[in-house]
Amino acid sequence: MKSYYLSLAIIVLIVVQPAAIVCGKGDGKKRDRLCSQCRACDTDKCPPSEAYPHMTAFDNTLIAGALQSDYVSSNDRGVYSVPVVVNNTYFGWESTSGSASGYHRFRNYMDKCSDETYLTVDKNGNVKLRALEKLSNLGDADWKSINPPKKLNHREFRFWFSHSTRKCLTVFVEKTEKRTLGVADCAFDGSNPLQLFAFRYHYHKAFCCCGKSNE
Repeated sequence: MKSYYLSLAIIVLIVVQPAAIVCGKGDGKKRDRLCSQCRACDTDKCPPSEAYPHMTAFDNTLIAGALQSDYVSSNDRGVYSVPVVVNNTYFGWESTSGSASGYHRFRNYMDKCSDETYLTVDKNGNVKLRALEKLSNLGDADWKSINPPKKLNHREFRFWFSHSTRKCLTVFVEKTEKRTLGVADCAFDGSNPLQLFAFRYHYHKAFCCCGKSNE
């Protein structure tokens, strides 16, 4: 009798497990969380993830806007430093640059349910996602890359200098896993490592929209 139940259990595992993998495509919570907030998808197949890298802080936390992490919901326009959750990742930032100005603009690739997708800073120093068309000053969306001192330049870290505020993108010190990004006076000597950021391309099986991942 025991061998009968053991055989039956093995058969159930064989039948059920493949279906779970197909439906969940890895982490079921990841897809469920994403799809419950934004089901829009403009692609049949995810583009190369290298074109939409993640931004990380000096302490290797993830810089995330809406839907780029389960820590940031679709209706939240803020940008944060959050823990990296293994096997629970999404596409990152699309970068465009003006060759003449030397400034870059960053668009949140994941947020397909809003037109407020660009990394910006307002006159009060609040960093948030906004639409370019709604900006009174396009300089609020412009960021210039500045290299740190050589001792801190070994992992491709850089400062991001705001065109409009003349300050640097900064992770604020907060006693929480979800820390707010803003701007502060630049410490180009590297004395404030919370102003150093890097782009990373090592995330695999990341979701680009609801139900689609770069297998």
